[in-house]
Amino acid sequence: MPASSIPAPRLPRRVVLTATAVAGAALTTSCSNEGRGGIPAEFANAPVPLPTHIPYQGVEPDLPGDPETGLMDGYFSYPADPVTSLPTAPGDGENIAALVRTDKPVPPDAARNAFWQELNTRLGSELELNIVPAPDWGQKFATTVAGDVLPELFAVEGGTPLLPQFLDASAADLTAHLSGDAIQDYPFLANIPTDTWRGTAFNGKIMGVPVPRGVMSTSILYKREDLLAEKGIDDDPQSFDEFLDLCTELTEPRENVFALGSVPLDLIRQMLDIPNGWSESDGSLTSSVEADQQQEALDAARRLVDAGVLNPGTFGAQSSDRKSWFGSGRNYFIFDTFSAWPQFHQAQTSGETFAMKAMRTPGFDGDPEMANAWLANPTYGISAIRQDVADRAETFLQVLNYLAAPFGTAEYLFRIYGVEGVHYTMDGSDPVPNDRGTSETALGFRYLTDAPWPIYVPGNRTSTQNWYDGQKTAVDYGVRDPTLGLYSETNTRVGGSINGRLSDLTNDILQGRKPVSDWDAGVQKWRHDGGDQIRDELEKARADRDSA
Repeated sequence: MPASSIPAPRLPRRVVLTATAVAGAALTTSCSNEGRGGIPAEFANAPVPLPTHIPYQGVEPDLPGDPETGLMDGYFSYPADPVTSLPTAPGDGENIAALVRTDKPVPPDAARNAFWQELNTRLGSELELNIVPAPDWGQKFATTVAGDVLPELFAVEGGTPLLPQFLDASAADLTAHLSGDAIQDYPFLANIPTDTWRGTAFNGKIMGVPVPRGVMSTSILYKREDLLAEKGIDDDPQSFDEFLDLCTELTEPRENVFALGSVPLDLIRQMLDIPNGWSESDGSLTSSVEADQQQEALDAARRLVDAGVLNPGTFGAQSSDRKSWFGSGRNYFIFDTFSAWPQFHQAQTSGETFAMKAMRTPGFDGDPEMANAWLANPTYGISAIRQDVADRAETFLQVLNYLAAPFGTAEYLFRIYGVEGVHYTMDGSDPVPNDRGTSETALGFRYLTDAPWPIYVPGNRTSTQNWYDGQKTAVDYGVRDPTLGLYSETNTRVGGSINGRLSDLTNDILQGRKPVSDWDAGVQKWRHDGGDQIRDELEKARADRDSA
């Protein structure tokens, strides 16, 4: 019987219902766990030695990063002679089934996909991927768990309710393989910074492999440098009022050109130095929603809306619409993540003159020292190995090690761009994807694990430099959420709903349906409905971690 046909283990009813909650259904069973917040000690951030960080030294970056701050390495070109770093195929000849998500169109299946076929050959095992579009992921994951049909490898999102309990019931304990120096057997996994592994540590064990993003998930304000230069605008605004004036100046409704395609409320919050998620003082936590500056931020955002500087379809637009507006020149600014940088180049329709930069967040009243940047969680998610196939854990980890091959290796060149002449052509030493490459290579395995992302725009030295400079500036004045890596059961159960109600209130305020003054009542309800309990659990978890 092929390994992928081994039945999945029966999961406790509580865990099955947990997965149903991921899809948005009500959690119809309660937890009987004892202890503060209903979390037993073994599930609440129990310490474990994380993997030793052993950076890959095979390629010297043109623009050195900094693991301490999260700044990524930058490269102006791909090495002309990339080295094959793994001399043998990592697979064991048996099939490997995996459940993954994708934010891109689902690619052709293996029978019609030359990249997938070549990947299987290089892995030495058939990789059977169930690729799920992002909008369908929650429901698919829920039904997969509820039906007891988890594959051997599966992606897990960080907000999964009762995540420690779910992993304890369904995933293999990988501590012996990955903790401390044991990770040396998997050198590309060891290249993932230690902090990124915090999202895999539950129950005093390492329960998975992380999907690293560094600071790539940090959002910044992109600006169309080429279009601003045409208007003779070189200087960035130094305050909110200057930003509003610039947006007003740039907006030309008769030409269907607007400064913005969304309300950059989080940018304004960062102008006002509102904390990133939570702030800590003497062991006590305060949520950013409780910040005194929140009403001022909402009022300023309303001023942008009232000034008419947003696309008329802003409030009903999808992310793809906003990217299209920015790439076509209908917007001058967009608030998006650093990880979107190469996508803007691929999708833009403005031609060879297209150029963009990241704008440093100004201080609301003109003092740049009073602004911050919210540095994102360095861990996008994790992948786990099904508990009953733990005897093949070394094989699965070797495959994941291959899928984490870093920039500069032959393995990275293949797993990102495919086969030369089929999926891309070379411009000097830089790969240039074709349509087939864009379609066939989007298999979603980058949601199982990945290498730390490089700052690299093939064939575009200027944009690579701009990307690096923007990221370097952001980490210089950036702030992290002090609760990253801490688990709150209440947050996974009700955090989505209580935060969602605040988001609904925010939209009502921005669109003029409710006054800004309603914010305080909304925050009080947030606290009553679970916010205070989340705070208590996070404070306890933080104290436990710091005393370990």
